[in-house]
Amino acid sequence: MNKLKLRLTAVLVVALFLTTTLWSSSSVFAATLQFTDAVKASLTKTAQAAGGAKQTKLMKQYDDLASLQKQSADWDSKTSTLHYSNETILSSLRKKIKDIDADKIIKLEDQVKQTKAKYQPLFTTYSSLTKQATAAKSLKDKTLYKALRGQADVLKITVDLARQDIRAKEASLKTAKTDKSRKATQVRSILAEIDPLKTKIKSERSLQSTPNKSIATEWTNFKGAAKKGDADRSGDSLARLLTLSGQVSTYKQNIYNLEVKISAVLGRAKLQLP
Repeated sequence: MNKLKLRLTAVLVVALFLTTTLWSSSSVFAATLQFTDAVKASLTKTAQAAGGAKQTKLMKQYDDLASLQKQSADWDSKTSTLHYSNETILSSLRKKIKDIDADKIIKLEDQVKQTKAKYQPLFTTYSSLTKQATAAKSLKDKTLYKALRGQADVLKITVDLARQDIRAKEASLKTAKTDKSRKATQVRSILAEIDPLKTKIKSERSLQSTPNKSIATEWTNFKGAAKKGDADRSGDSLARLLTLSGQVSTYKQNIYNLEVKISAVLGRAKLQLP
């Protein structure tokens, strides 16, 4: 049993890792730029040739773009960590929902079984006396009938009390199961709030695809312009890269904020569990 639990835990960890890895890699797809020494050298040479305010502007644009890219990577790292944590907690909560009052219900089920088993000899005896009395009556043996019926009547009071005891324990079990169902429904209704948040995350990730592709193309254009010493084209490309990178960074921040909301939902759900 312990080996099975260990295997299931290992499978869960791997699944969560793969999910998080794929999630993280897709969120940064085509948006990572390589700020190499060669690229900066080309831009520096082009900027110096342009001189003056244009030189200052070009270098500032480049530095601002590098800062935005770092910011974007930071959002990816923070979001990936939080996402993994959320998925781990969500999986744990779903398991705990199934285990709500499990020990209590098992105990009550055992009590019902034990109580029925305890009274079974009494019920068997009472049933046998009743059948024998009925048989004696059909044979018109009044003396035997009265004797058997008398014994059955004496037992009936005890039988009725035994049945009441069983019904009481069955009622306690039913109440416990109803209570468990109510608690589980309450927690699941809270967890259901996560679904629309995940849908929004997918939407935000989808919105990144267009600017990400444009960033890849624009970065190639920028490197080509800088290498050729074209200050104007370099500046235009950097301006577009700043706009596109700002959009992507905003989408990633939105995703992080949505993961924060998911974390809050999980916290509320956790409070409802014993």
